Amino acid sequence: MRTFLMSSAMALTCVVAAGAAGAATLVLDGYTSAVQTVNVASSPVPDTPSSVGATGFNMTDTATTESFVAWCLDISHYLMSTGSSQDYGTTTDPYSNSYALTATAIDRVQAVFDANYATLDFNDADQAAAFQMALWEAAYEDDGNALSVDSGLFAASSSGSTDLANTYLANAEAYAGPEVWNVSFLEVEGYGPDRAQNTGQNLVTVSAVPLPAAGLLLLTGLVGGAALSRRRRKAAEV
Repeated sequence: MRTFLMSSAMALTCVVAAGAAGAATLVLDGYTSAVQTVNVASSPVPDTPSSVGATGFNMTDTATTESFVAWCLDISHYLMSTGSSQDYGTTTDPYSNSYALTATAIDRVQAVFDANYATLDFNDADQAAAFQMALWEAAYEDDGNALSVDSGLFAASSSGSTDLANTYLANAEAYAGPEVWNVSFLEVEGYGPDRAQNTGQNLVTVSAVPLPAAGLLLLTGLVGGAALSRRRRKAAEV
């Protein structure tokens, strides 16, 4: 998992820069795990299929060849096929070409990442599917409802992942810490809101929030102090 998260920070920089000027071309390399089937009981998004696949996506930015993991926030449209590429830009107002997210939904998506992503094993199929379900619930549930995939405006289930998705959502609702991930919403370029289902899927990805300068200095001091302590112990043993 660490490799993808470190790469995500570098690849995301390119996507953000490209999005400001036009688009970044992204390739779908494959999936982070086996794809789990999710049965959708209700959804506010028009044309949502009754059965969808859920996992994370391994993506590569063709301009930098850096790789990162992305997730679906566009349940009614189909992702490109493995090995294919598509142009994406970043948006701070997701999404103009599909179901628009409310400010509360955006905050909830942030909280799902902040509360869970550091410990998520997205190579585990159940965890990846549960996390994807939690993101859909955060994005699509009514602003006034508690978060649960069991009922509400958005409701879905998946063998092995439903309870875990609700755990991720409970963690998000209880989270009161700082933002630890920079969330970027990736929007398919070149289409309006009435686009066909096979025109690509809007995504979300994150990079770690950098430590402030004071935190870096503290970390450096701690590492240096630990190294000095080890040297003193070795000298004493001699």
